[in-house]
Amino acid sequence: MNMPSIPIVPALIPSSAQEVITFTSQLSFVRELHIDVVDGVFAGTASWPIVTKQSPLCVKTYTDKFTLEVDLMMHNPFPTAREWESAGADMIVFHVETIDIESFIDFCKHSTASVGIAFHGETTLEEVKPYLPYADYVQVMGIDIVGLQGQPFSSHTIEKVETFKALYPHIPVSVDGSVNKTTIGKLKKAGVDRLIVGSAISKASDINAAYQELVLLVNE
Repeated sequence: MNMPSIPIVPALIPSSAQEVITFTSQLSFVRELHIDVVDGVFAGTASWPIVTKQSPLCVKTYTDKFTLEVDLMMHNPFPTAREWESAGADMIVFHVETIDIESFIDFCKHSTASVGIAFHGETTLEEVKPYLPYADYVQVMGIDIVGLQGQPFSSHTIEKVETFKALYPHIPVSVDGSVNKTTIGKLKKAGVDRLIVGSAISKASDINAAYQELVLLVNE
């Protein structure tokens, strides 16, 4: 099986614990998994485990075989971040629009996970800059409306990635949102280090085939 030159990470906005279990059972061909946690206030419609108030520990057996990244699209994300850290999250993403710098620094100082900072829409690099000394990586959202899969690609994404990599070449950049066979080549050329792929994989009739198609494109 071909391996991608840039990591391609399947992503899911789960509606239930069972959906996580089912999805992970289909991902024997990858090492990483990205789960979006949406509160229905900051973004989209509330997802699992917010809607059921379950602990993420109930899927730990299934997610432990992956490098697990959890993307917290929610107000007051820090208590939820601690829950996911206890459930084995290796990487945790916070959105700059929902947090303050003091709380972010405190979390980073007391976390065993790698911590990313995400931004989207009209949020500028200047607003992200204070967080960079404490973040392990940055996640540029490829869509303007976060928390929903299948959204159109934001025309500003490529420019954001190119500008960021020119200013901070040592900081890894992920792109999440509307990463698919149409956009993946442009993102690679822009200098992205990691690709988070939602509906282009999770909604495909053949998840493995969809993933392999993207691998071929990113390896070109």
